[in-house]
Parts: sequence; C-alpha cells; structure tokens
Amino acid sequence: MTKLDYEISKEDLEQLNVMRLQSDPVLAIITLEVKACKAKIEKKIMKSELPEGSNALEEFKKLAHDEAAFQNAPCIAVFCYDTENKLSGAQRQVIGVCKWVPDTCPGRNKMVYTSAWNSLKNELQKSHINSNNMFEVSDWDDIMDKCEKL
Repeated sequence: MTKLDYEISKEDLEQLNVMRLQSDPVLAIITLEVKACKAKIEKKIMKSELPEGSNALEEFKKLAHDEAAFQNAPCIAVFCYDTENKLSGAQRQVIGVCKWVPDTCPGRNKMVYTSAWNSLKNELQKSHINSNNMFEVSDWDDIMDKCEKL
C-alpha cells in the first residue's frame, strides 16, 4: 500500500504546541481529509470545559463510545495525561497521542489511517510531541494499557 503524506496546518501545529506547553486544550481530536491529504483538529476540549473530576481520557472515552462521534470512525487523539515518574514517584504530565481505529470502522478507513500514521507522527513531532508517547489502539482496554506505560 502506498504511504500517504498527510500534513497538519501551521495553525493546528501551533495549537498543539500550546497544548504541550500549557496543557490547554487538554484534548484535541484530529481527523483526515482523505482527498486533500490533510489532517485537521476537528474537536478540542479546553480545561475549563472539563466536567469537575473528569480528565482528557475520560472525555475521549465518551467520544469514542458515542455513535454520533467516533464509535465507528478512526481519529487521532492528542491528550494531556497525568502520570507518575517510575523512578522518583513524582507526578508529571505528558502529552499522549493515540491512533484510534476501532474494529467496527470500515476497512478502507483503517487502511487510510494506517498508511498515514508515520507521516502524521512526523507532523506531530514538529510540535515537539515525543514520538515515544504515540501509539495505535482499536479498543478502550488497549488505551488504558498503553497509558500505564507512559
């Protein structure tokens, strides 16, 4: 399969860099415009929009299980994740990126997102997002397992 070189607009890359530096927005959902070979931020959730006691992953879980949103549609989720340094035990926040391709999405969409993944990771690195925090998942348990390793 041909690898597709998708681009993220300068404005969206700047928004992702702000996210990395300021942890706001806490969640950005990126979708692909297949014919244009472009990726764009389709939805973002700001810190102030989070329900009390919620976090970016919980909000993404709601979207991932919402039939009208991304239950059957692939996307790239960029999120702020609170974790613990495994050596010192200190709390830290990382930016995680997951390619969400649920088993229920059409095969063509799976192929497009899979072939675009490497170019998207390169684009995200332009916003200084660590490639070690990028992963691919197809169900919610996979996300939680991967996040435990961040």
